Amino acid sequence: MKKLSLLLVTLLDSSIVLNSCTTIGLTDYAKNDNKKEHTKNVLSESVIAVGYPNKPIQGYEDAMILAGKNYSFLVEPVVSANTQSDLFKRIFAQVDLGSLYIDTQSSYTNRNIQQKTQAGSNELILDVENDESNQIKNVPTTVGLLYAKPISALKINEQSKLESFGFECKTAIVTEQKNLICQRAVNVELTVASAVQNINDVNYKLKQPLNIQLNYKWETGSNANKFSAVLLPVAMAVDIVTLPIQALGVGLTYAAFAAAYGQCGSSRSCI
Repeated sequence: MKKLSLLLVTLLDSSIVLNSCTTIGLTDYAKNDNKKEHTKNVLSESVIAVGYPNKPIQGYEDAMILAGKNYSFLVEPVVSANTQSDLFKRIFAQVDLGSLYIDTQSSYTNRNIQQKTQAGSNELILDVENDESNQIKNVPTTVGLLYAKPISALKINEQSKLESFGFECKTAIVTEQKNLICQRAVNVELTVASAVQNINDVNYKLKQPLNIQLNYKWETGSNANKFSAVLLPVAMAVDIVTLPIQALGVGLTYAAFAAAYGQCGSSRSCI
């Protein structure tokens, strides 16, 4: 009789444990099954000019400005062994800006070239987080600086100057003319700021706007809006000194970069 009672207790305990495990398993599965990923676009802006502020901005002394009608973006290099904080300032002061381009694509593999051609535009889409002040600061990303110039128009030591700034240079034929084609990827941090004061009176504008889209993503069991507060850009009262830099669009110059970097592999020349 004692053995039978012990057996019943053992079976009962086993049943409770099994039921408990089953319940926990179903609960976890339900939680995972109900989770959804949500995306909210918190800012979309077309950058129409590139330059630097007419006076230093505290905390962003070495920033390049990408200026739009409603917002500006302060872009600072991430300091590393090969990148100094004043990289943009030194490049802007020492290279031919009429031959310099900025691109949202930082490398020119065959796959990236195909994507760029299909998109047909400059677009930078970033996932962001907001802080307690509802500002978007120091978003990590990468931009490309690109240089294209006919070999016959190069000045003495122009290529070596570019290479001293970390550019990789090759050659390519564009409209039956040999060109020097150089690129440099720069890891940067991007901060959303207020519009510059003189945006309607700038000297240089991008022929093709550079579109920046910032998205906030979160995962919940409901559709609760996790970014309901109003976005507050970093306030600044500055003018922009614009530069004749252009955004790289699909065209002859883009074809040159595609030829030099997408189809040449590790070769130093595409001739």
